[in-house]
Amino acid sequence: MTQPKSSKDTSVTLSATEQSTRPAIWSTTNVSAMLILIFSSLWLAWWFLQRADSVYVNDARVASHMISISSRIPGRIIDISVLEGQTIQAGQILATIDDREIQLRIKAIAANLATLQAEFGRQQNQLILTERQVESEIDAQKYHLAATKAALAEAAALVEQAQHDLNRANSLRLDKLIADETWEQRDLGLLTTNQLYLRRQAEVDAASAQVVKAEAARAELQVIESELLIITSRQNQLAVEKQQLLTSLEDHSVASPIQGVIDETFVNPGEYVYPGQRIIMLHDPLDVWIKANVKETEIRYLQVDSPVQILVDAWPDESFHGRVARIGQSATSQFALLPSPNPSGNFTKITQRLEVKITIDDPRGLLKPGMMVELKIRAN
Repeated sequence: MTQPKSSKDTSVTLSATEQSTRPAIWSTTNVSAMLILIFSSLWLAWWFLQRADSVYVNDARVASHMISISSRIPGRIIDISVLEGQTIQAGQILATIDDREIQLRIKAIAANLATLQAEFGRQQNQLILTERQVESEIDAQKYHLAATKAALAEAAALVEQAQHDLNRANSLRLDKLIADETWEQRDLGLLTTNQLYLRRQAEVDAASAQVVKAEAARAELQVIESELLIITSRQNQLAVEKQQLLTSLEDHSVASPIQGVIDETFVNPGEYVYPGQRIIMLHDPLDVWIKANVKETEIRYLQVDSPVQILVDAWPDESFHGRVARIGQSATSQFALLPSPNPSGNFTKITQRLEVKITIDDPRGLLKPGMMVELKIRAN
C-alpha cells in the first residue's frame, strides 16, 4: 500500500509552487519600467535645468518692413511689370499709369514758353530801339536849348547896348546935341532889342519844355521794362507748372524704393487707381527680424545683446542664431484698439507680455515674414 505523504513534504511542495508563480524581480518588464523611469527622471532634470538657464518663447514670428507702394496720382493702370515672388532692384519700374493727358499738357506749356520767349525778344529789341530814340531826342532838344540860351544871351547883350545908346541919346538930347530923329532911332532900337530878347526867352522856354517832354518819353521805356518783367514772371510760372507736370509724369512710372521681393499686387492692368491707393507690397528679404512677446515675469532675465537660439518649423534641420536687439518698454495690452476695462470690480490677473526684437543671422534669406519660430534666449 502506498503510504500517505507527511505534512513536511506537503509544505515543501506548496512553497515550490508559490515560488514558481511569483514574478522575478529582474524580469524584462521590470527592467524596462525602471529604465523608462530613469530616463524620464533624467529628461525632467535636464528640462528643468534648461528652463532655469533660458527663457523659452514658442509663439514668436518673423517680421520685416512691409512696404506698401501707393499711387500718388489718379489714373488707369496700363502695365504691371512684376509678378508676386519676383526679386526686384531699387529703382525698377513696378507699374505704369496712363500718361497721355499729361504729355499733351507738357507740350502745350512748352509751346506757350516758346511764344513768351519770342515776345520777350521782341519787347527787348523794342526797348533797345526806343531807348536809342529817346536818348537821341533828349540830346537834340538839349542842344537846341543850349542854342536858344546862347541866342538869349546875345539878345540880352543887344538890349544892354541899346539901353546904353538910349541913355547917351537922352543926355545929348537935353543938351540939344542930337537930333530928334536920332533919339527916336535909339528909342526904337531899344524897343526892338527888347522884343528880340522876349522872343529869345520864349524860345528858351519852349526848348526847355521840349527837353522835359523828351525826358518824359523815358517813361515809355519803363512801360516796356514792365512788360518784360510780366513776360519773365509768366515764363517762371509756366516753368514751375512744367516742372510740376514732369514730376507728376515721373509718378506715372511707379518705381521700387528698395531692393526686395514682391509680396502681393493689389491691382490689375486696366483698373483705375486713386491717390493713396495701394498697388504693390514688397519687403527686403535681408532686413528681417523676430518679434517675440515675452512674459512680464521673465523679462527681467533678458538683456540687450543676449544670445538667442532659433528653431524654425519650416527649416527643422537648420540652425539659426540671433541676439536681443531691443526690449519693449510697454506691455502689448497698451496698444490694444479695444482696451478691457473692469467696471464690475471682478478682477482676474493676467500675465502681460512685452515685445522683444531679435536680430537674425540669416545671410541666405531663408526666413520669411510671418513664419512661426521658437526661441531659446539665454537668461542673464
